[in-house]
Amino acid sequence: MDLKQLKTFLHVAELGSLSRAAERLHVAQPALGRQIRLLEQELGGALFSRHGRGMVLTDTGTLLVERATAILRMVEDTREELTASLGAVSGAVSLGVPPTAGEVIAGRLVERFLRDYPEVTVRIVPAFSGYLLEMLQRGEIDLAVMYQTAAIQHIPTEPLIQETLLLVGSAMSGLDLDTPRDFAALADLPLVLPGPRHGLRMLLENAARRADIALRVTVEADALQTLKELAGRGLAHTVLPLPAIHGDLRAGTLRAAPIVHPSLQRKLVLARSIVRPASRAVRVFADTLRAETADMVRDGIWKGELLLDRPEGA
Repeated sequence: MDLKQLKTFLHVAELGSLSRAAERLHVAQPALGRQIRLLEQELGGALFSRHGRGMVLTDTGTLLVERATAILRMVEDTREELTASLGAVSGAVSLGVPPTAGEVIAGRLVERFLRDYPEVTVRIVPAFSGYLLEMLQRGEIDLAVMYQTAAIQHIPTEPLIQETLLLVGSAMSGLDLDTPRDFAALADLPLVLPGPRHGLRMLLENAARRADIALRVTVEADALQTLKELAGRGLAHTVLPLPAIHGDLRAGTLRAAPIVHPSLQRKLVLARSIVRPASRAVRVFADTLRAETADMVRDGIWKGELLLDRPEGA
C-alpha cells in the first residue's frame, strides 16, 4: 500500500465509478481497476460492492476512506510545516460556509488571500451548519463560518459578527433602508424562505411564535440566488443579511428595509477542526478571514456588530 494507491482509492470512492475516476485521473480504466484489486488483495477484503450502476463502499471500504483521508492529510500537513519552516506559506486550506454567508464573503476573501499567498490552494465548501459541524468533526475541512447554535458548543470557536437581517423585496416593493418595518408586518406578505431545517427559517419561525403571528411561506428555496431571483420578480419577499444583497441594492434590482420590534440578528462564529492541527496556511487564512470580515463591516457591506475583539461569552 502506498500513497498513490490511497489517492486512487479515494477518487473511486468519491465518484462511485471506475470510468469516471479514470477520466478524472487520465488513467486507463483497466489499469485503475487493477490498482483497486491489488489493494483489496493486500487488505484481504472487498472495498466496493459492484453493480450495474457503479460501485458502493463496503464497511471495510468506508473504514479505509476515513483512515486514508487522515493519512494523506497528515502527509500534507507535514509538508506544509516543513515548507513553513523555510518561510513560505503553501499547501491547502478548506473553509466551510453556510449558503447565505458563503456568497457574502467567499469572493472577497479568496481574492485577498491568494493575492498575498498564491502558493496555497483554497477550497470553499457550502453546506448547512449541521453538515459543516460533521465535516469539522471528521477532519474533512479546516475551518467553518457557522451560525451559533447549541450543537457547536463542544468545538473550538471564536465570535465573528452579530449580523442584522433585512426584509427584501423587488425594485417596486417600496422598501427603504431608512424606513424600518415591524416584524408583525411579515404576516401580511407572501414569503420565499429556506426549508424548515435551515437556520434562517428556524430563527424566523421562532420569532413568529413569540410575536403570535403566522408566516405565509409560499415558496421554499435553500439557494441564495433563488431567494433573490423570486424576490426580484416580485413573487414574494424574503429575509437576508445586507452583504447577500449589497450588489443587488446598488444595481437597483432589489430593495430592503430593516426589521424592528423585534430586530432579527444572527451570531456567526469561526469554528476550527478538532481532528487535525492547523497548518501555517490555515492560521494565515483565518487571520485573513477576520480582517476581511472587519473590512466589510467598516465599508458598510456587512450590517451588524463586529465581535472579533470580544472573548467568547462576553
